[in-house]
Amino acid sequence: MTAATGQPAPAGPRITRAPRNATEQAVTNARMTALLSRPDPGPAATHLALVHFTGRRSKQPYTVPAGVHRLDSALYLATSSSWRHNFTDTADAELTWQGRRTPARLRLVTDAHLTARGYLELWQRYGPEAGPRRLGIAVTDGPEPTLDDFGAAVADVPLTLVAVTLETGNSAELAVNERTSR
Repeated sequence: MTAATGQPAPAGPRITRAPRNATEQAVTNARMTALLSRPDPGPAATHLALVHFTGRRSKQPYTVPAGVHRLDSALYLATSSSWRHNFTDTADAELTWQGRRTPARLRLVTDAHLTARGYLELWQRYGPEAGPRRLGIAVTDGPEPTLDDFGAAVADVPLTLVAVTLETGNSAELAVNERTSR
C-alpha cells in the first residue's frame, strides 16, 4: 500500500535489462570478441556473433558481440544496447558467425508487437534458466512472463530486435542451432 493513496503499490516491471557492471561487461565483450574472431570459435558461435559496422554519426568502426536468434526462419539480434540505433534505417554491416565473416544488411525492428512476440517465443524456447542469459534480461519471480510483460519491456527497457539479412553465402548452411542445453 502506498501512504499517499492507500492503494496497493504498483508492481514493478516484470522484465528488466540484466544488471551490468561496465568494467565486467567490457572484459566479457573483449573475451567474446577474441573467441568469436577465431576460425574455429567453438559452441558459443552457434548463438553468438560479432557485428561489425560503422557508426552512423561517428563514422568509427565498431565490433560488438550479440546473440543470434532464429524466429520464423529469419535471423535476428536481440539487444537493448545503444548500438542498435545505427540500424534505425537499414544499413550494411558484417556478421562474424560460426567462424565466418559475412556481409549483411541489418534493420531495427520498429513493430513493438512483433518484438514482444519474438522475445516471448525466445523465452519459451530457452526457458527460465538459459533465457535471461541468452536474452540479456532479468525476470522477477512469479508466473511465466506473458506477451503483455514483454510488451511492457519493449516499451520500457527497451528490448529490441535487429533483423539480419545475410548478403552472400548459403544462409541455410549458417543456420543457428537453437536446441542448446538450458
